Amino acid sequence: MRIFEIILLLLSVASIFYFSIRKNTAYKKIELVTILSLLLIHFIFEGYRWQMIPIYLLLFIISFCVFKEYSILKGNWFLKIIKIIFLVIFLVIGFTLPTAIPVFELPKTTGNYKIGSQYIHLKTDREETITENSDDKRELMIKVWYPATIKNEKKEPYLNNGDRFSFAAKYGLPKSTFNYLDNVETHTYEKPKVADGKFPVLIFSHGSYSKASGYYAIIEEIVSQGYIVLNINHTYESTGTLFPDGSIKLYNQAYDKKYISNQKTAELAWKMQQDYANAKNEGERFKASEFALKNYIPGVISKRWSQDISSVIDELENWNTNSYLAHHLDISKIGVFGHSQGGTSVAQSILDDKRIVAGANLDGVQWGTMIDTLVTKPFLNISSDWKAPHPNYNKYAYRNGGTNVFYDAKIKNSGHSSFMDIPLMINIPTLNEAGTLNPKEGYQIITETVISFFDNHLKNKQNDLLKLKEKHPLLEIKIKK
Repeated sequence: MRIFEIILLLLSVASIFYFSIRKNTAYKKIELVTILSLLLIHFIFEGYRWQMIPIYLLLFIISFCVFKEYSILKGNWFLKIIKIIFLVIFLVIGFTLPTAIPVFELPKTTGNYKIGSQYIHLKTDREETITENSDDKRELMIKVWYPATIKNEKKEPYLNNGDRFSFAAKYGLPKSTFNYLDNVETHTYEKPKVADGKFPVLIFSHGSYSKASGYYAIIEEIVSQGYIVLNINHTYESTGTLFPDGSIKLYNQAYDKKYISNQKTAELAWKMQQDYANAKNEGERFKASEFALKNYIPGVISKRWSQDISSVIDELENWNTNSYLAHHLDISKIGVFGHSQGGTSVAQSILDDKRIVAGANLDGVQWGTMIDTLVTKPFLNISSDWKAPHPNYNKYAYRNGGTNVFYDAKIKNSGHSSFMDIPLMINIPTLNEAGTLNPKEGYQIITETVISFFDNHLKNKQNDLLKLKEKHPLLEIKIKK
């Protein structure tokens, strides 16, 4: 909670007791002015947000009682108990909502560069396989985060309207639900000039049905260290994509019901879990994992997203000549990284596209045929701390390791969303799927590991990633032979 939100909460508690026992109403004008002034200051300097509505209502009720000179707890014992229960409920909700869904602070960046962002609308000649119209072509929005030279530019709001609206739509919430995010300060500026120099290129792929750019905590830090990050929004497969004409293409529910969430897929998922859980030895677990990895629908998605990544790489030379990125892209140094389904697509793209130098998978199960082959470029696999009976499919997917260095890492006490901004947005561990790990500690571990890895392979540094576990006891990391 912010300063004046805390003051309003304390004022509510104090007012209930004060106006229940005070005898003299001579100072009611001063009392009313005090309450209303603090509310006004809050609205001016911090801004309204819906999470504070219970406290607003409570202070309005208190102000009304003061104005009418009503005693808040006046009445017989039964009525007093009802009033007390009512007030306690309001106070509990009033404390819980703004605390659980806070106006959060993003981690401060530590690199030498300020951060800018702009969008690129990429139209490809590939068939759009998700929609029913055979004439549709695959279109992508790319958010470009880059080292910037700042003059008078303003900072961008946290999440664009497409991300906010689509995230609300995912859960059936009103469009205005995430307007309070205007109060979250980012470290990213709107459309400044790119800083002098050429920078390695990292292509980022988000998780399925997630906010495409809901990864500020890790991407801002990576960019501040001297990287250009091209954040792909996989159309119809994120929560939503905002296009330049103002249209928003939401997650395609019809496609999902037909191919992803249908009964056949549900039965397959059940069989996968049962086969793995009932396996009595390593041989049976391998067979169960092999069947799951090769037959589950995310393997098909990984191939499509790998093609999206290649479509972006196809345009790099053009953008390096004819865009605001001209002469700033080091297209000989291309890395890929992603989270969840996006992480799965990373290793697939390494197999599919020889132009990629190195890749990092952030907690993605390696669906597809990787189990039959091996990663052909430097690779970093970071997993969250999955607990049994969650199947460890990656143990078998990556059983062959790679032809180059292959780091296998885990962050203890973390959860699947520890790689996203979700733990900051939702401050309830049982809901945010981030384990018991302190979010900002998790981001530090993730960014230091990822940056050290890409520094080695895209900037020719000699970082010893294995020494990071001395600095971060929650990091387990080894080189897979």
